[in-house]
Amino acid sequence: MRNKILVLIVVLLFAVSILSACVDLGQGQEEEVIVYDPVPTGIYNPLTGLYVETTQNLTAVMFDNMMPARPQSGLIYADIIYEIEAEGQITRFMALFHGDPPEFVGPVRSARPYYMQIAREWDAYFVHVGGCEVSRTRAREWNIRNIDDMRGDRGFFLDRERRRPHNTYFNFANALEGKAENGNFRNWVFIDTPEQEPTYTQISFRYSNTNRVTYQWDNDRQVYMRYINDSPHVDRGSGEQLFANNIIFQHASHRNLHTALDHISVDVVGSGEAVYFIGGQYHRGTWEKRSVEGPTIFYDQHGQPINFVRGNTWIQIVRPGTNINMININDEE
Repeated sequence: MRNKILVLIVVLLFAVSILSACVDLGQGQEEEVIVYDPVPTGIYNPLTGLYVETTQNLTAVMFDNMMPARPQSGLIYADIIYEIEAEGQITRFMALFHGDPPEFVGPVRSARPYYMQIAREWDAYFVHVGGCEVSRTRAREWNIRNIDDMRGDRGFFLDRERRRPHNTYFNFANALEGKAENGNFRNWVFIDTPEQEPTYTQISFRYSNTNRVTYQWDNDRQVYMRYINDSPHVDRGSGEQLFANNIIFQHASHRNLHTALDHISVDVVGSGEAVYFIGGQYHRGTWEKRSVEGPTIFYDQHGQPINFVRGNTWIQIVRPGTNINMININDEE
């Protein structure tokens, strides 16, 4: 709801354009009246292109996505959300929060090195509940701004209505008090939602038989509404359905590390194909990330950095060859 209200405010602010009008003063004289565009109020959020009331330290939170963890709290307020496989074909979310954050989020789960590589490129505080030995080693090696429940860091609390290990939540204000400024913010270019019919009104794919994701275009709200296993994916606190203004499918190689727990590695440093659904429009392109510290750059089919519409972005990191089903429901009716 916050995002919807904020978008409406921005639209109203820009609705007044510079106009020149003539006023008849009654004696054949005319006076030119000039009305100027109002300046947007608030703080610019470089992750969404929107203006917000408050900002905080850029923070990346590891979210649980197993069935007992749903619905999650706070994902609807995230600026950017990544979804990537973990072992056993489950996925976890890593959500970036900067503008108008909620009070708390969760459930929070453990770290994986490839998520940490993404958190590092943003220079975000990385919130998680422990992790494997490799993750702890990489946190030191990559200078991760760690906030770890297993170390006793501030901000974590237990929800008595949830069972372990799906009951650890995180309070931003408690954890971030006194933290140094941070954040590698990109010069992403944001544009208005195109005034065109959507290329595809339904996008669906799956990570596994128990994690089937669908996005449906809502023409009134001009966003993609998110479904999981054919049901609306909702926020626990507000009950509102999650949505996306921009969706990126980032194809990256996945490798089994043959550990006792079948951990995997996902090559988020490198390059590969990318597919975009931006404000209703479909594009193809590529992505590239040259180092752990370096940014992931998303390119269009002409090799130019992609432009996004104002609002949040969901980045679905998937295996090469993942089948993305795209249809236009309007054409079938």
